[in-house]
Amino acid sequence: MGSSTFGNVTLSFQGNSPILQNGEDTKVHPFYQYLELNTVIPKNGFSFNTYLRGRKIIEGEQQSFDAYYAFLQYQNESRLLNVRIGRQILSEGVNYYLADGGRISFQPAQGLEILAYAGYQNRDNYPEPEAPLISSSIYGIKLKSNEFLHSIMSLGYERIDPQDFSARNFLNLSLNRVVPFTETADFYSRAELDIAEGELSLLTAGVGFIPFRSFYINIEYDFYKPDEDRGGYLQDPIFDLFSVSGINQVKGGLTYLVNPYLKASASYSYSRYEVIDGVTHKGNLVRLGFSWDLWRQLGLKSFQGLYFMDGREEDQAWGANFKLSEEFIRGLELFYHFAYVHFKKITHQKGDGYSNALGFQYLFIRNLLLKAEIEMNDHPDMKNDTRANVVLNYQFYF
Repeated sequence: MGSSTFGNVTLSFQGNSPILQNGEDTKVHPFYQYLELNTVIPKNGFSFNTYLRGRKIIEGEQQSFDAYYAFLQYQNESRLLNVRIGRQILSEGVNYYLADGGRISFQPAQGLEILAYAGYQNRDNYPEPEAPLISSSIYGIKLKSNEFLHSIMSLGYERIDPQDFSARNFLNLSLNRVVPFTETADFYSRAELDIAEGELSLLTAGVGFIPFRSFYINIEYDFYKPDEDRGGYLQDPIFDLFSVSGINQVKGGLTYLVNPYLKASASYSYSRYEVIDGVTHKGNLVRLGFSWDLWRQLGLKSFQGLYFMDGREEDQAWGANFKLSEEFIRGLELFYHFAYVHFKKITHQKGDGYSNALGFQYLFIRNLLLKAEIEMNDHPDMKNDTRANVVLNYQFYF
């Protein structure tokens, strides 16, 4: 069997996009180019995978060329050994890392897998704007098994060594069996222990079950507390925007398949989080959604969603969104998206926000797709914002 190469090329133009530059609202026209390329040689067990992005702001000199991943992989004929070298996503720990390094896994016995990985996140050689604040090294080893309770179990160790800061050492374990809408209840759990602190830093545990046909219920508990030394090194910069110390959260949701054309879902979550050390606040989030195919033969599809959330003091927001799409003729689909939100004191502002998007996508010839839309937004930060987005995608295989 010979080699095969496949992937896609995407060109994306975003007209009139607003950005905050030097304290002023500026309109720019970014142009993106994406290339996903995969080559597989089954006979030798090798494959090469890469995903690249070029970015150019038409006004000015802002431009970049980024490699999101580019790795060489080997898998032996029995698929018991897998080796991956290059830029890749390391996802065996709690957080995901885009790093330059290697990963190896092998199965010494049926139902047992041992894997090890190591990589380096270079702050100066990382795609923008996703670059981490500090360069870090990541090391880890994990043991996996699927021989217990028809579930996947894992036990692992991970070390994060940030530049100019002390290393973090974590022990993590998980137990998962998730097969929704089956007669057996689902369950999943994941825990991580900060070895230096001697404390639990993360815990997720959930269960899902079907009380009767087409009705699925899910209940989950989450606990997350990053390390104490957060003023110097932010283990999780995104979390740091919302809470300093930790969060406890309970979530419940249900999904009901009314018929083959209509699905209804609802969820509620209650959170206790610390905005500053020693100061605890509460939060609530309620969601309600419907997804249906109004006239299945015509292809008109619709989704509606409602939500309400509140947090510390008087922070509140509620909103609604929906989208419609229909394939009018073969290969041509029209769509419309709408979203509305009313908020009070969130991000130190209050008011209303709207977003509309009207567009189409058309399959010109085999594997060549054009998507175009006009997007209109109105928000305290973006008054009368109108922009045009055009995407051309070509999938290839040879």
